[in-house]
Amino acid sequence: MGGQAVTVAQGPIVRRRAFGQTRRAIASRASTGHIVMVVSGALGVLLTLTALRAADASTPVLVAARDLAPGSVIGTDDVRVARVHADASVLAGLVAGSEREHLLGRVVMATLHPGDLLARDVVQPAGTAGATRVMSFPIARARAVGGRIVGGDRVDVVAVDRDSKRGGYVLADAEVVSVDAHSGGALSGAPDDVTVTLAVGGDAAPRLAAAVDTATVMLVRSTGAAPLPDRAPFVPESTR
Repeated sequence: MGGQAVTVAQGPIVRRRAFGQTRRAIASRASTGHIVMVVSGALGVLLTLTALRAADASTPVLVAARDLAPGSVIGTDDVRVARVHADASVLAGLVAGSEREHLLGRVVMATLHPGDLLARDVVQPAGTAGATRVMSFPIARARAVGGRIVGGDRVDVVAVDRDSKRGGYVLADAEVVSVDAHSGGALSGAPDDVTVTLAVGGDAAPRLAAAVDTATVMLVRSTGAAPLPDRAPFVPESTR
């Protein structure tokens, strides 16, 4: 009348159609899952390739292979090649890995530790005006910040004249190249000393030597401190 009757003969046909639709739905879901897996795998491969390309984008530069003091002449075992990620402006100030042979025989201008990057302004040809002089002298540990100074620190050298008892700054903001601690031993009765090596200018070396020889010298660690006002260097009276 208003609906449609299903005969007994048509029953199996309807059931087959319903079964076919269900099977197609299951197949469709399976196909969708397979596509998602394929896309995820492809995305993983793409990300891996991107990471590998990023690794390949690193640039070879030269770094210190061991501790190098100012004034050191660079030899074959002093530097090595390392790869870094940096933009062009940073790389422009570094020594490229391909320049290793060209760097041999040049002079280090600042303290370098293993792994430190070699900046172009830290190495200079031998004999240039900017090459650093270094000078060592022994000093009692108690007069050298208790021996708690290391290479790379900055120090002021203060001297007190033994006769007049006047004192002043012999050097200001000098770079510590190295500190070698040694002890006289418990039975020797000698105080513990350290040998301090400083980077000095040509005119400062004789002034420092005179102060060490004729006055009482002390070190003031000035790493990170504000610069001292300009003043004439102190010269012990006995050396004038």
